Amino acid sequence: MKRIALLLSPLVILVTPIIDAFQGVYIDPRSDAGYAVIACIAILGLTLGMIASLCYKWGAVGNVITAGTLAITLFLFGDLSYGLFWKLGEHIGTWGAAASALAGLVVLTLTLFKLMAAVPRMMAAFAVALLGSTILDRGLITEASAEESAPAVIYIVTDEMIGISGIDTNLPHGAEAKAALLQVFQKYGFRLHSKAFSRHVLTQVSVPAALNMDYSYNFPGDGSHYAYPGKVTTFKELSLFDLWHQQGLAVTVFQSAHLDYCQTEIKVDCHTFASFDGTRFLERQRIEGGPYRDVPPATAALADVKALVDGNRRSFAMAAVGVAASNMLGTFETELQEWHPRSYDQLAFPYWLQQFQNTILDKGRGNAFFGHFLFPHSPAVYDKDCKPTNRWVSRSYLTEARGLVGQKLDEARAEEYGFYFAQTLCLAKQLDKFFNAVVSDKRFQDATIVVHGDHGSRISAGRNVETMSPRDYVDNYSALYATRKPSVEMGTDYSLHSVQWLNASLFRGNAPEVAPTVVGSMRGESDEPAVYAPITNPDHVAIMPMHDFDASHGVAP
Repeated sequence: MKRIALLLSPLVILVTPIIDAFQGVYIDPRSDAGYAVIACIAILGLTLGMIASLCYKWGAVGNVITAGTLAITLFLFGDLSYGLFWKLGEHIGTWGAAASALAGLVVLTLTLFKLMAAVPRMMAAFAVALLGSTILDRGLITEASAEESAPAVIYIVTDEMIGISGIDTNLPHGAEAKAALLQVFQKYGFRLHSKAFSRHVLTQVSVPAALNMDYSYNFPGDGSHYAYPGKVTTFKELSLFDLWHQQGLAVTVFQSAHLDYCQTEIKVDCHTFASFDGTRFLERQRIEGGPYRDVPPATAALADVKALVDGNRRSFAMAAVGVAASNMLGTFETELQEWHPRSYDQLAFPYWLQQFQNTILDKGRGNAFFGHFLFPHSPAVYDKDCKPTNRWVSRSYLTEARGLVGQKLDEARAEEYGFYFAQTLCLAKQLDKFFNAVVSDKRFQDATIVVHGDHGSRISAGRNVETMSPRDYVDNYSALYATRKPSVEMGTDYSLHSVQWLNASLFRGNAPEVAPTVVGSMRGESDEPAVYAPITNPDHVAIMPMHDFDASHGVAP
């Protein structure tokens, strides 16, 4: 019986993080990619199990081999689940991580050797506990004493999500995307501000302005005075966090690695994705002609393997499994041997939204949850069914970045919007699952929930006000804004307000009406009426009136 436990335990222990990984990216384990990945893990697990069971009680040497094999199993589990080797490497370098891993394996091997008589039972119990915890329904979380805590706040930034009236239903997937978003938010009792817009076209300016409820922020350039000097993406002041703290709410932050909301004076529970700034990476590749400039499409199975590897863990073991599974599928291509970086922000979105949901359900009332997700931000890596497209093309500013004008501009815009709206449909599916889990929980019936974009799709000609058309204003500035709160009536509001003003109105109340304006980037003097910043250089700004709009029926001049 002990040998059977040793034979099967490594298999179960290594399969459980794979099951969790499939759940994270919503890939069917019964797909070709699923079979290939599971087969690789099964072969590895059974091989380790066979070595451990055959060598068990085969003298002192045999027990050392058994202990070492099980130590390797546990190390692989840690790497598959938490990216241990990668995290060590970030702190002490690759060689330091390798030395630490080796030392850890030696210590773990010696410990298991000393406990060898009890090891089979321990491994079996660990395997059963892991499997059980993986498949148990999270709905069993207790709601005891939930009524005693303050109502929760759930705040989600969906990066680059255009507003409802900004969606052109004449473009591919436009009508479908608009209908899907309307259905989701209406289904869960939200109030939609259809003509909401952001005053800023850049995330590092827009989001801190929104979190500081600052709807008159006209600071020049691409930085924010809410950031630490010299660190334009590390924010020192976020008034909403202060407000939540004053209301007795503990603040939890989910963020990507290139924007840091966790360095304010308010202590937060910080969760940072193992991510990177895909836009800057792709722009550098485009300029330098790097290997990801025109990545060819691969088979769906390979794309699924890539999503599984890249969208979940910074794991050395998972990367190795991905290579083995790709070779097993016979779809590994020379052009893709140098894969795009792990945990790509967009690919990781389903997984991290699930983790965000899990944290909310775990903590319950008395908490404020903030999540900034780069989705449906460029590139469009998912289709409307949340299946990976393996497409890595940056789509912003088609004239300024690609030199497209006239018919070529219109054709490229329609094509890019088709991919963007398909990814928006994926967003709608993910939000539906999220709201179904959270809003249906009695603890969150009186929660304040905000979902908004930080700017538009930016599938425009460019961002410079000298050349922006009314259509470009919608593409650049229109932004989703939806809120759910007991005191807020559900429905649709067609007034023209910025997300920064809407935040002030929602959280502070009595925000005075202001003219709808946006902060534009300028290259030089303009004949358009504008309030210029006191400096004249390529980074200075102009305050421009925001056009009233409905993208499917034209834009007011």
